[in-house]
Amino acid sequence: MAASYRTRLAGSHLGKNRSSARLARTVGPSMTPPRPSKWIALALLVSAALGCTSTPPAVTPRAENTPPQSTPPVFALAASVADTAEDPADRGVASRITKVTVYSDRALVSREAAVALTTEPTVFRFKKLPGWVDEGSVRAATSAGKIVDVVVERRFLARSTDEGFRKVEEKHRALLRKLQALDDELAILNAQQQHVESIKVFSVEKLEGDAVTKDIKVDTYGQVIDFVSGALRKTSTSRREVQAAREQLAPDVEASARNLEELRRLTKLEETTVLVTVQGTAAANASLTLTYATPGATWEPMHEVRASAADPDWVELTSFAVVTQTTGEDWSHAELSFSTQSSSDSERIPELEMLALGKTQEVTRSVTRQVTSFSSAQKKFEEQNRHWNRMNQAISQRVSEVEQFDQSYSSNLALLERVQSKTVQIFQGLQTRGTTAHFVAKDPAIVRSDGRSIRLRTGSSRIKAQRRIIAAPEESLNAAVTLEMANKTGQPLLPGSVARYQDGAFLGMTDIDFVTKDEDFSVFFSVADQVKLTRELDKHQSSLQRNARNRMQLSFVSKAKNLSDRPVTVVLAERIPVSENTEIRVSNVKITPNEKPDAKGIVRFTMTLAPREEREFRVSYQVEYPPSLVFDVRRKQMQSPPSPSPAAPKRKIDFEERLIDIEQQF
Repeated sequence: MAASYRTRLAGSHLGKNRSSARLARTVGPSMTPPRPSKWIALALLVSAALGCTSTPPAVTPRAENTPPQSTPPVFALAASVADTAEDPADRGVASRITKVTVYSDRALVSREAAVALTTEPTVFRFKKLPGWVDEGSVRAATSAGKIVDVVVERRFLARSTDEGFRKVEEKHRALLRKLQALDDELAILNAQQQHVESIKVFSVEKLEGDAVTKDIKVDTYGQVIDFVSGALRKTSTSRREVQAAREQLAPDVEASARNLEELRRLTKLEETTVLVTVQGTAAANASLTLTYATPGATWEPMHEVRASAADPDWVELTSFAVVTQTTGEDWSHAELSFSTQSSSDSERIPELEMLALGKTQEVTRSVTRQVTSFSSAQKKFEEQNRHWNRMNQAISQRVSEVEQFDQSYSSNLALLERVQSKTVQIFQGLQTRGTTAHFVAKDPAIVRSDGRSIRLRTGSSRIKAQRRIIAAPEESLNAAVTLEMANKTGQPLLPGSVARYQDGAFLGMTDIDFVTKDEDFSVFFSVADQVKLTRELDKHQSSLQRNARNRMQLSFVSKAKNLSDRPVTVVLAERIPVSENTEIRVSNVKITPNEKPDAKGIVRFTMTLAPREEREFRVSYQVEYPPSLVFDVRRKQMQSPPSPSPAAPKRKIDFEERLIDIEQQF
């Protein structure tokens, strides 16, 4: 197999446009010939009423709705306005996506096409790729022969100078002229009605004057009444006819405007074409593979742990990759894999080099080239992706459905950006410890380019688990049931959320840190309701003395009670503060029952409680600190930002802040 790593960007901002057949469905019917019988009648009515007024223009009847295509592509729409039909020789090879590797901020896509090779160099075109393909990542490989050249071309899907584009613009202008003519007709009818109303007022005033000076003939007055009422009746009839015609024309104008707007957006959408030149050693069939990177994809790890009361010593641990993508291409039954590796960072053998000030030119060029290549693709993605996916994913031109898709896509894209930002940080943290991981999806799936998250299984194992009850009354008055396990899944467990199930019932979510293969780890599983915990400050044995140095004597009493009818083993944790400030001193430590704290000051009591049994634990110590510490802590609290929302993670409180809270209890 041979591959060329040479790519050239050619034909930028040239070429023709393609798009979806929606234009023909919605704009085309609006240009059908008018129905003559209806408009002859309308012309007679209006002319009879207005006399000197103009006849309203003919209006195109609205066509019946045709069934929408399931996935109207942008290329069909662009082809409908192209100057010439696509040359069959330029249609490109039929390819499909076979493999995709998803990283934290991009995807590496592999397409395969069956081609026929000859002894002469032959150019094969991979067409209709999104305009934000990272040209610096394009690679080609063949199962036979050799790669001679790889060229990357970009072209806009449409140009405003295309004959088809100009025809659509002219049709839209014609509809606007018809609509304006009807608006003008309504204005004329309104003016005529005002004129007739003024004649009516004048006739009434003249009638009052003539009644004083001369006799009024009934016939003469009747003629005035007949004229005014007849004119008003004809004007009202004409107005209704024109308004009905306008209501009939308005939807066609609106549909035409939407399609014209889509065509104008096509002038900003680009298509990427990759030309691969292959030469065979003999006439033969070969498999040609094109690989390229594209922004708009991310993934995050997730896990499930399922336990059963029938087999409490074993659990089913399943890992998933939750993938989200808006790359512009659907991944239909492709082989999906997921990596924590950075696709742009280079791995090297660890060795020391010369420690020099400044940057060398070679390093600068290398880094700049990598950053510029994907940054350019990312910029094009941000400019074009939303409309590209809207035109390819929205199932029709109905305003409600387009708006619904826009709203859904916007929320999906926002979720993708949040997940991407989170996973980039998580995977970078793994790389700092020299750890990378690669996972393969176990099941085929279709991952569409609409930004909806798809969960794919990457591993599942049945492993042994030991249940323990852990209690930390200072932190929470709920004892926790944990699962103590060893990672025997054959692959590392990545940091992520864990869904907990007991006999199929969902218990809630927790999370884990990175766990390498064969490493021991524990997972919070449920709340131990059978254990009741209490913890309080014993004020009889606690005191506060304020002097040059404040002296605080503290004694905390914790109790654990077994509420069940069976013995329960509990590990209860307390802690003694460890001073890392020379101005704060901790002394007179007393622990009952007698236990020794570890280097972090954590004391663990392991006991087995009989049914209904309650035990007491006491931790006492003395803290000396300067009074200025109190003012420093309060000043920091006043300068701290506002409290986060309830959904935000709980902020950790350091020991100095706890001292202030305890002082307020004295």
